[in-house]
Amino acid sequence: PTRTVMAGTVPIGSNHRIALQTMTTSLTQDAEATADQIVRCADAGADLVRVTVQGMVQARACEHIKEKLHQRGYQTPVVADIHFTPKVALKVADFVDKVRVNPGNFADGVKTFDKITELTPEIVAASQAAIETALVPLIEKLKKLKKAMRIGVNHGSLSERILFQYGDSPEGMVASAFEFAEICRKHDYH
Repeated sequence: PTRTVMAGTVPIGSNHRIALQTMTTSLTQDAEATADQIVRCADAGADLVRVTVQGMVQARACEHIKEKLHQRGYQTPVVADIHFTPKVALKVADFVDKVRVNPGNFADGVKTFDKITELTPEIVAASQAAIETALVPLIEKLKKLKKAMRIGVNHGSLSERILFQYGDSPEGMVASAFEFAEICRKHDYH
């Protein structure tokens, strides 16, 4: 079995049952509407609920969402789905139970498809160093807070370098996730 990772009060991995996660469709900055959706999801059987966190407005709203849930007696773990911005991930980590990052856009930003014309070991090393620089502060904060991170990869958001190296392929998705996982492991966050 794998090791147990806690997302709030929900154990994930090891011999635990599969945790059911869903995602809200409300605007996260509307804390009342988002808390209402989370309550409905929890009442329907969701163990965790993910919310989109595109910027600081949504990050700050997560504090109010958690307060509203606690006021209603709900301990449902909230997962922040981060878009592009490491500093937003650092902020929202204070308010949620788990942070989801996408390796394809967490450190690399917007793809232009004209930056890379060849891939050398130096370019790969520089890119991996930039990823580590962006990711380590979040790793350290989550370790300190004893909170989980999900490395969530999908075809639509692979980095330009990974796309150049592997194309839009399952191998590229695995390579992208493993780069982040190896950084986490290197910094004893696993």
